[in-house]
Amino acid sequence: MSIALKDAIKIVTDAVSDINKRFPIKWEDITNKPTIQNIDVTDFYTKEEINKILKTNNQLISPDGTIWEPTIDNNGAVSWKKVIPNGQ
Repeated sequence: MSIALKDAIKIVTDAVSDINKRFPIKWEDITNKPTIQNIDVTDFYTKEEINKILKTNNQLISPDGTIWEPTIDNNGAVSWKKVIPNGQ
């Protein structure tokens, strides 16, 4: 399941919660209500997978194989920093 779909589910859930605050109707009291399917969370990205995707998409690789990552200072200026393997 995509992140957009997960966000959409949260929006609907929040909307239902807000409606319940204005009109205190219990879900159990509603007749002919639709069944709610279980969500298969195996299709969601993990935090580690998202971090890897963001890191990979926000890099430049020079012809010699050197990896560069962007940094932004407090004034909004973007500069590129060379990634040194093993922190050396």
